[in-house]
Amino acid sequence: MRIRKHHVIGTLAAIALAVLLALEALSIGAAAIFNRVAAQQGMLRGSVHVEKLFAHINGHVRFEGLVWEDEAGNPVLVVPEGSFYVKPLDVLTGRLSSRSLTRVELTDAAISLHIRRDAQERPEIDFVTPSEDFFALMEREPPRKKRKGPPLSPEERAAKAAQARAAREQQLANSIANFNREGRRLDLDLVLKHCKVEVLYEKRHYLLGGAQLTASLHTEGVTRLDFSSGGFGGTMVGRGVSMKGTIDARPSPVPEVRLSVLASEVDPSSLGFGMDIHDKMTLTANFTGPITHPVGSGTVSLPVLSLPGLAFTNVTGRVTYQGSRLDFTDVTANVYGGTFAARGTYDLDARTYHLEGHGEDLSAAKALPGKHLKCLVALDIAIDSAGSARETVTSGSFVSGPGRYHLIVFDRLSGRFTDRYHDLQFYDADIEMAGGHIKTETFRIKDRKLTLAPVEVYDAEGRLLMTYAQGD
Repeated sequence: MRIRKHHVIGTLAAIALAVLLALEALSIGAAAIFNRVAAQQGMLRGSVHVEKLFAHINGHVRFEGLVWEDEAGNPVLVVPEGSFYVKPLDVLTGRLSSRSLTRVELTDAAISLHIRRDAQERPEIDFVTPSEDFFALMEREPPRKKRKGPPLSPEERAAKAAQARAAREQQLANSIANFNREGRRLDLDLVLKHCKVEVLYEKRHYLLGGAQLTASLHTEGVTRLDFSSGGFGGTMVGRGVSMKGTIDARPSPVPEVRLSVLASEVDPSSLGFGMDIHDKMTLTANFTGPITHPVGSGTVSLPVLSLPGLAFTNVTGRVTYQGSRLDFTDVTANVYGGTFAARGTYDLDARTYHLEGHGEDLSAAKALPGKHLKCLVALDIAIDSAGSARETVTSGSFVSGPGRYHLIVFDRLSGRFTDRYHDLQFYDADIEMAGGHIKTETFRIKDRKLTLAPVEVYDAEGRLLMTYAQGD
């Protein structure tokens, strides 16, 4: 029995030693294994190359200088450094599959994603050649790891961008899939560190710098993710964005999301508000529902908002998201000592919007300092824009309470107005005083030139006393 026991222990030890030696041999030949697997895999169209590869017997593989190129030789994914974990037993048995990977970590990577919908409205994610704007972003913010070799000349950068643009246009037009999962299951942890990410979705185009991601990916279960970025540009420009939540792939045929999103210091002008507005706003939202058509609700806030002739502070409100449409409700603000309430809609794809609001107790003295006009004003205003300053129209009406202009005392000011790109017009202006009215049908300021319709003075009984015409 003792001999048999020692025989069993010795056999187990020999097997363990053989496994360790096999794993050590595999780690030494990791580059050859990687090249063989990269050539045989069917998920990534084109070719994948690495400059350096370091493997450990526990399945941890570290690499440097990974480049994935499409079949035309254009870069699809560039990763200066990273690592992944692979199941050692799968390597030993040669049964490598999409589930052999348990963790992937990418550092300083440049990733360009195209999201589209298939015939069943399910989302498809593909990796594409970076855009010219994305190449420019990479040149402005080079990876922390220095690029080997001399820097590209302006001509080389231009040629590289032109080649990438042609490849990209072909990929998007012909729906060439560089990444084809073909039903393969993925169960792994994905980590991005200080990456640059480009996302194209329908008419939207986002450029994200300093991207950080921790995600537990399960293509047939629940994926949990925590994402943040530094400055972002493209369709929307801002200081940073964060996203946290889950994507549940179990509902068929479209996965469902539960995501919380925060976009900070967004530049309104980048959204096409058409009035050169650069006061920073913060947007929050909680999205739920099918990943292709989620519905979101959240808040909007701006410490300061400067519109032509109006300076708002403490702007807050509710916002709902559905598709490309944003609806703003319960918006409140302070303006010139008074209060303001507003609502509106904005189309993210068409970049058109309509806003309307009502203000009470606005101080004319604060709105027009040094003009010696003192009264409180009620204001109704509407802003409609087709996406540019030339296509933005502001209109509304106003009425005041009793007040004073220099030594002139009045009971009421009223009128209507429109403002169309350097063309400000007032209609039905009326100054009501104890002794009568001063009226004019319109006066106009276009390109800083004043055009004034006849001004009529009436007595208290409504009789016309005098008419003043411009040029008299």
